[in-house]
Amino acid sequence: MRHQTAPEVDDARVPAVAFADGDSLLVGTVSFPLPSFLSADQALRLVASADRLIAWGTAMKTRALARVEEAVGEETPARREEQPVRFGGDEAHALAVTEVATVCAVSEGSAARSLNDAAELTTSQWEVLEAVEEGKISNAHARIILEQARFLPAGHAEKFSRVALQRTRTRHGRLRTAVELRSCLRRLRERLHPESLAARKAAAHRERGVWFSPEPDGMCTLTAYLPAEVGLAIFNGLDHDALLVKARIAERSHESGAIVGGGVRSGSSTLPEFRADALAYRLLGGTEDLELGVLRAEVVVTIPIGLALGSGTGSEATADSAELAGYGPIDASTAWQLAALAPNWQRLFTDCTTGKALGVGRTAYRPPKALLRYLHSRDGTCRFPGCTRAVSVCEPDHTVEWQDGGTTDAGNLAMLCRRHHALKSIGAWKYRQLPGSGNLEWKSPFGRVLISEPMEFHAGPDPGKLREPPPF
Repeated sequence: MRHQTAPEVDDARVPAVAFADGDSLLVGTVSFPLPSFLSADQALRLVASADRLIAWGTAMKTRALARVEEAVGEETPARREEQPVRFGGDEAHALAVTEVATVCAVSEGSAARSLNDAAELTTSQWEVLEAVEEGKISNAHARIILEQARFLPAGHAEKFSRVALQRTRTRHGRLRTAVELRSCLRRLRERLHPESLAARKAAAHRERGVWFSPEPDGMCTLTAYLPAEVGLAIFNGLDHDALLVKARIAERSHESGAIVGGGVRSGSSTLPEFRADALAYRLLGGTEDLELGVLRAEVVVTIPIGLALGSGTGSEATADSAELAGYGPIDASTAWQLAALAPNWQRLFTDCTTGKALGVGRTAYRPPKALLRYLHSRDGTCRFPGCTRAVSVCEPDHTVEWQDGGTTDAGNLAMLCRRHHALKSIGAWKYRQLPGSGNLEWKSPFGRVLISEPMEFHAGPDPGKLREPPPF
């Protein structure tokens, strides 16, 4: 590969890359404007164009990987009869793994995964590979589709992938981030899986366990595989402990004046560190200075009224599945058990579309608890496009600022994480609420417009009932 100048364009602006050196099989040139001469908008367009090229290159590499294994099988001399069977008889795959690992300078485990992915993407999942090649999705999106499809039986995996490709974009056409897509496809997978969630959970429950792994520098990793509602309750309890301890330390630091630049206490710890301390304290005991009290192992579950009353069974229960906040869909039996254990239930909102009856207008700046619960349920995460920070760490933002006459109503509030709340407050990014939909229309400092949609528990019709496209 070498640089050359495109003859018809100023060489100070367009370095061209020619793919024709040595024994390379790539032929031709690719030209991009020199980034140092671009405006912000042009640089963003160049980023998008480069992603498009990378996606095409990834697709070509995937097709070549699939061919490597085929060609190795065709070109490798047959094993002599007197030789013992090695690698379960799949010598071609083992040889392909070693060849790819040495050519690409990766581990053999990584090479094997790439070959396995390529085999799927060029056969049963060919539509996913085409989407990558056309630049409609990235390789990261494709890997998530494969990852989720593998939880389904073969006959259902292909159908899942076709619907998953549609879900890579929101209803308004924005390409989801990889993290957003994984969360979306987990829900889709639960709806398409032929086996009930309860049956799969019972089988997975037999794999539960706790494992210890030594780490360098006198540390270790402690891993637990638990039912979602149990693990989330433990994590939420430790998180509550961590926030409590952090608040106490901040208060003591303020009183003693032990503050350094930026208002940060010298030697301050992060929330994950405090959670680790709380875990050790809860299991082993420790300093009495903590005085954490009873562990607040709480979870938040949203249960459709039909399921709560026991009216949903079979496919109905699947369509109206309960949601464990911070996790996703859970089976009806678990939802009923959590409902029975709850000391009380809160009606989430009065108007299920807008939450209008919960608003307090100009009578109060801070939203009341009932309105805040509604916002948590409606938004689910930070409402900045592509942000997946949990709503529990977000703040209610007045779309039209309070000082500018904004009201404390659902139609003028959105949950934003601190980072995106700050970007909105300084006027860098702006948004407005689209009436009656819960959608937010965001506008970037450079004029790009993106739509952020509210939390979607039951996304459209049952994918199992979607009509197949016509055969032409």
